[in-house]
Amino acid sequence: MHTESTEMYLITVYRLTRQAPRASTKDIATLLKISQPSVSEQLKRLTKQGYLNYQWREGATLTEKGERIAINVLRKHRLIETFLTQMAGYGLGEVHDEACQIEHAISDRLADQLEVMLNYPRVDPHGHPIPHKNGTVANPDYPSLAMISPGETVTIRQVSDWEPKELQYLCELGLTPGSRVSVATVAPFDGPLTLRIEGKNIAISQDIAQKIGVSRD
Repeated sequence: MHTESTEMYLITVYRLTRQAPRASTKDIATLLKISQPSVSEQLKRLTKQGYLNYQWREGATLTEKGERIAINVLRKHRLIETFLTQMAGYGLGEVHDEACQIEHAISDRLADQLEVMLNYPRVDPHGHPIPHKNGTVANPDYPSLAMISPGETVTIRQVSDWEPKELQYLCELGLTPGSRVSVATVAPFDGPLTLRIEGKNIAISQDIAQKIGVSRD
């Protein structure tokens, strides 16, 4: 058995190292809302226990042992999110924090039963792949909305669930997985994108567009 704290650190390192080679102490502290000295001490402990490779100036990566645990927690998290939206009436912007509370409490057996009940979903409500119980994770390479040229129509496949307020904003705009949008204009010098969705025009920043994965129609 692993403590909730251990699992939280491991899944945070996992998420951060999907975007960069190593997870910095500063980034981990920011996401977990814990002081950097406290994070550094915990990373040292987890390194001694064989879950991480950590050096103060270089950051942390998961060992094979740590990655297995992180992926298992991530599988539970995304299955819970899927259950909450499909079976419990939760909105897309509500499920992440709820799943964070539950993911550490459910057993592997219950996670397996959720998967069966939900008919083996491939992705969670945000469009992120749900890990297989054997530890493999699909990694679809979707271009970001920021890479789409004016005049193209695309389908949204993934949205980030890291920032609740940002996610709620996307939900209000209708920019959720499965939605079709057309890029009308892109302002120069990293200016905003004007999108056409459901007969109306909306504008979003380049920063937000970078966090939306799409597929070209």
